[in-house]
Amino acid sequence: MNLNQGLNIKVKTEEEKNLIRRYFMKKWSIVLVIALAISLLPSLGHSAGEFKGYMFSDYYYVVNHHNADIENRHGFWFRRIYFTYNNGLTETIKMRLRVEFNSPGDFTSSDKLSPAVKDAYLSAKVAGQDLIFGIISTPTWSNVEKIWGYRSLEKTPLDLQKLGSSRDFAVGLKGNLDTGKTVSYIVMFGNGASNKGETNKGKKLYGQLGFKPAKGLYLEAYGDYEIQADKKTYYVYQGFAAYEGDWGRIGIQYARRHFKQEITGADDVENDYDIISAFAVVKASSKVDIIARYDRNFGDGFETNYSGHKISYIPFADNAVSNLVIGGISWEVAKNVWLIPNVKYVFYDEPDVGAKPSDNVYANMTVFFKF
Repeated sequence: MNLNQGLNIKVKTEEEKNLIRRYFMKKWSIVLVIALAISLLPSLGHSAGEFKGYMFSDYYYVVNHHNADIENRHGFWFRRIYFTYNNGLTETIKMRLRVEFNSPGDFTSSDKLSPAVKDAYLSAKVAGQDLIFGIISTPTWSNVEKIWGYRSLEKTPLDLQKLGSSRDFAVGLKGNLDTGKTVSYIVMFGNGASNKGETNKGKKLYGQLGFKPAKGLYLEAYGDYEIQADKKTYYVYQGFAAYEGDWGRIGIQYARRHFKQEITGADDVENDYDIISAFAVVKASSKVDIIARYDRNFGDGFETNYSGHKISYIPFADNAVSNLVIGGISWEVAKNVWLIPNVKYVFYDEPDVGAKPSDNVYANMTVFFKF
């Protein structure tokens, strides 16, 4: 039985046939991934590998917004669902397969949760260092996110503002530069296309150095360089410092992305995007954290190049320098289950052109659980 007979659908062109094939391949890929995960569950163990995951969702209410169509919206969504399979294939070689699902979060799409391969890689120990190949985590904000500790509440600043990607199809090397593990490093060379397909000749180089000069203190310097089509280049620089104790943790971050495009017969186009961010997580008890964060987004040419409306779940105005304040309380109500009531407040500077956007206020109840 061919495709058309099985679906009882009349198709007139090869393009229509391909669209139908892709649609059903996407749906069946989800089924196959879930079936694989279920088949692994009875045999979980060190030799068989490990299956784990987590989910976080919100009940959201948009109290106030510069976009009148979004104001007073409320409802439920999943911002992330992770299913991860890890396996130590040998004593020195490991693998990971991770699949992610999430709601669109753009206040217009009615699509079902979208699946994507988040990780798919092999890692091997080479002279005490980790050599990794495949779709892997980039160092752009991996350590910043780990120390922030509340991805369930919100993305880290560069992630939220789409100044990089958490994944790339790449080859990387990471490890420590001293026996005391006070200096760590990551270097990567990749497509620069995240976990999507490569579409141009450009590539991306990443580098990160981490320092632990004293107990609880972490310092990081990061940079990347990317070449894209049409003589476009991007540079990202980042400095991050954090301190952690029994009372909680604090962190401060500064980052800049510099964009340049060479134009034949005309002046080059250049602009900068800057972010300053600071956060504090204070332990009120063994099961309760009080969380606060402030981000400021600005830069030379910012107001004419910013695309804040594309940010999922909390879209920003495009024409003004923005400030984001996050406040929340995290309560571990049971083992591996957290309730996080929170407020996200965005206010804007007076723009060079146009009217100042109204403030954005989001009130959320976030639920986070892992297994």
